[in-house]
Amino acid sequence: MRNCSTKIITALAFSTMLMTAAPAEAAELKAAPMVDDAVIRLGDLFDDVGDKAAEIIMQAPAPGEAEKLNSYDLDRIAEDFGLDWERPNYLRTVMIQRDGVAFSLTDLNDLVLDAANQQGLTHDVEVTVYGSNRGLYLPTTASLADIEIERFTLSDRMDRFSATLLIPTGSAIPKKLKVNGTLQEVRLVPMLTRLIAPGEVITAQDIAWNQYPAKRLNRNSVLDQQSLVGQTVRRPLQPGQPLRVNDIMAPVVVAKGSLVTMTIQSGALSLSASGRALENGGDGDTIRVMNIKSKQSVEAKVISPGLVKVMSNSFALAAL
Repeated sequence: MRNCSTKIITALAFSTMLMTAAPAEAAELKAAPMVDDAVIRLGDLFDDVGDKAAEIIMQAPAPGEAEKLNSYDLDRIAEDFGLDWERPNYLRTVMIQRDGVAFSLTDLNDLVLDAANQQGLTHDVEVTVYGSNRGLYLPTTASLADIEIERFTLSDRMDRFSATLLIPTGSAIPKKLKVNGTLQEVRLVPMLTRLIAPGEVITAQDIAWNQYPAKRLNRNSVLDQQSLVGQTVRRPLQPGQPLRVNDIMAPVVVAKGSLVTMTIQSGALSLSASGRALENGGDGDTIRVMNIKSKQSVEAKVISPGLVKVMSNSFALAAL
């Protein structure tokens, strides 16, 4: 009986020794470590580290940036945390990338506009933010709405600004971003939505209202839809561009060189004669017309295709 007990104890001791001597599963360095937190944990760098995965190694780089660890750093981390890992001879450095959401300076326009409105801006403006778009990232847990303004200065003419923005980093300390830019006043003006050929009548469906810098508009600019509908262009114009008064004209109703009937009304007396148009004319335009018989030219108002009304004066009466 005693021999049996001795054998069991010996067997248990041997089993325990085998369990103790059995190596743990070796840790594996990740090929392309990526983090989305403000700190780097052991599990972000190594696989198969068990319950040590949550242990914090160091602060993470800013969103969108990377941190380089050299061979000494890797050996020290493995030793500090008792990892079963041996660095390959070829491995010199590893880059740990911080994930982030990229944004551009243009994405800050609404934030700048809100700040300007709070300081008394009342007219419509186009915001331009100057600076570099490199390195502009938010943490994956943040959005543009989380960006705050620490300082905002608007010029007396309300056409320039400078600001200091607080960009979230995922930690208690935000990143400060200094920007400046312009606020250019704009107005809504009618523009063509498609290429219009000369002679083609412009309709309301061919017009869209777009913002355009106010300082580039003048008294020759077309600012209302009524000036366009029913008109045509003197030459093909690219859509999406502001129009000038001399870009448009009434569609030609009477073409230059065409035969027309000339009429004149004087009290109850109505006269008519054949004539030839000396210039193009749209509906309601006054053009020069030559009386074919007398070879005299007179001014006449275009009434409809082939019909003009001679202006009432003694010279015109004699010409007929």
